[in-house]
Amino acid sequence: MRQNTLDKIDRIRARLEQQIAEASPGDRLPTVKALMRQHRTAQRTVEAALRPLLEAGRLQARPGVGLVVPGAEAAMEEDAWEGDLLVLYRISESRLARSVLLEMEQRLKLRGRTVLQIGYSSEAQALDLLARMGRFRACLIQIHFEIVSIDFLAALQRHARSIIVDGVSAVGINADAIGTNWREALSIAFRTLQAHGHTRIGFLTSGHEARQIAMARREFQMLSGWLPEADANWLIELDTLPGATQIADITAALCPLRDDKGRLPFTALIAWGIVEGFVLERALTDLGQSIGEELSVLLLGSTDFPSEHVRRFDVIGNSQREKLDTFERVIIDRIDDSGGAPRVHYLPISHVVHGSIVRLDPD
Repeated sequence: MRQNTLDKIDRIRARLEQQIAEASPGDRLPTVKALMRQHRTAQRTVEAALRPLLEAGRLQARPGVGLVVPGAEAAMEEDAWEGDLLVLYRISESRLARSVLLEMEQRLKLRGRTVLQIGYSSEAQALDLLARMGRFRACLIQIHFEIVSIDFLAALQRHARSIIVDGVSAVGINADAIGTNWREALSIAFRTLQAHGHTRIGFLTSGHEARQIAMARREFQMLSGWLPEADANWLIELDTLPGATQIADITAALCPLRDDKGRLPFTALIAWGIVEGFVLERALTDLGQSIGEELSVLLLGSTDFPSEHVRRFDVIGNSQREKLDTFERVIIDRIDDSGGAPRVHYLPISHVVHGSIVRLDPD
C-alpha cells in the first residue's frame, strides 16, 4: 500500500477517534459514504481506517443505521425489540406475491425467529399502524410496484434497524432490494424469438409507470427499432398491475389488432404480469390463436411456479426457490446484524422450455 494512502488512513482514523471521544453512547458517526466524500477517497481506504475501531468495539456498524458509538444506553436500546421481522405488504390480487411472504414466514419461524405480517391498502393506513408499534430488527416491505414516499421510508427506519424490499423498483436507498432485472429478461426473450426467425414481435404488459415496468417497455421499443419493420411497434399496454390481469383485459386489448381473417399482426408475443397462466391461454384460445403453431408465446415470470406458466408456455425469469433462498439469507443476516452494506440483490435469469415457441421457416 502506498505511503500517501497509509497517511490518509491514519488521518481518517485520528479524526474518527476524536469524534468517538466527543460522542455519547448511542451517537451516530458519518456513514462510510459520507466519510468517502469528506476525505475524497475510496471506500477501501475508509474501511481500512475503520477496521481497528470496529474490531476493538469502539464503533459498531449497524445495517440501516450506520456507525454508532456503543455504550450502556445503546445496549439497552438494542434489547428493546418488539420482534425480529416486521412484514408489511400492500394488499394486491397477486397470489404469487402473497405466497412469497407466507413461505418466508414459515421458514423464519422454523429458525426460531418471530414474524409479524401486516397488510395495508394505503400508506396512510400503514403509517397509522406503524405509529402503534415498537422497533423490529428488520422489516420486509412488499410495495407491489407502487410509489414509496419519503415519509413512509422515514417511518420504516424509525421502526426497523434494517429494511429489505421485495423487488428492485425502489433502489438508491439505504435498504436491501431483492428481485429480477425484468429489462434484462425482456431483452433475452426478444433475442430468443429473433433467433427462432421472428421479426414481428408483440409485447403485452402493464401500462403502469413503476420504474421496472416502464424500463421494460422502453427496452422493447428500442429493440423493436432494429427489426426490419421498424415502424411496426406492437406494444400492448394493459390498464392493470402485474398479477391483476384478467381474461377480458387481454381479449379487449388484442381483439382490435386482428385482421379480417382473425390473425394478429405479429407472429410472436412476449407477456409480462400474467401470474395465472390459464388466463393467457384462455384469452388466446378465445381469440382463435393456435399457441406454439401460428403464434409463439413467451412469458416473463417465475420459472418454477407451475400455475404461472401452466407447463404450457416457455418462460424466462427467476426461480421462485432461489428468490426465497435469497430472501431468507438476507433477512437472517439483517436480524443478526451481520453481513455487509445494504445492496441490490439481482436474481439470476434462466429460460425454461415448454414448447410454445415455433421456429419460423426462413423462406
